[in-house]
Amino acid sequence: MLQFVREIPVSIVLQSASSARRGFLFKMAAGFSKPVNPMSGMTVNLMVVDEWLAKLKSDLEGSVFESKSDSLSRAFAEVMAVARLNLIEQCESEEAQLISLSFGEERGWGFSWQHLQSPQVMTVSHAHFLEAFLQNAADFGLLKVELNWNRVANCEADFSHEGFKLLKSLSARNLTELSQKLAPLKEFRLSSGSFLQEIHIQNLSGQYSLKL
Repeated sequence: MLQFVREIPVSIVLQSASSARRGFLFKMAAGFSKPVNPMSGMTVNLMVVDEWLAKLKSDLEGSVFESKSDSLSRAFAEVMAVARLNLIEQCESEEAQLISLSFGEERGWGFSWQHLQSPQVMTVSHAHFLEAFLQNAADFGLLKVELNWNRVANCEADFSHEGFKLLKSLSARNLTELSQKLAPLKEFRLSSGSFLQEIHIQNLSGQYSLKL
């Protein structure tokens, strides 16, 4: 089996229940898999795949995706569902498989799905930034904490806000202390059933990272 990913930019308009429409610029990356033809050494024609993505881009950019609550969570899920079903249908004609689909927003957050997840589930990722000091200002460090949430169907949570609530109560002087306080939060569960599935901590000043 050969796996490959194609990526294109796409502008999507979302609207929550109480706000005006908002536009987001995403990098949409779709991963595919198909056995290699032993006679030709080829798999899916990449020009055909690019045509699929161009058509999907046009469909997404011509729509407005709405949430019934103040959170845009349901709108994200609708974007994912439309894109996933579109590409799965296209794959059938080439006897290929869609194995992953992600939308990464240019401001550092996104949502994704991969074939081991059920169609109703997706991962929502948000990055948060914390300043950390050791004993003096010369030891300053900027820490990036990325929280990856497993979103279940019909969840209306604002995952950026949920992450902020978890982090705002933590008082840590360095990456070691922060990781010790964050570790028990893995699999923290919301009332909807969505939960915190993975935590990445990156020391942007020291160029090293930790995954919980």
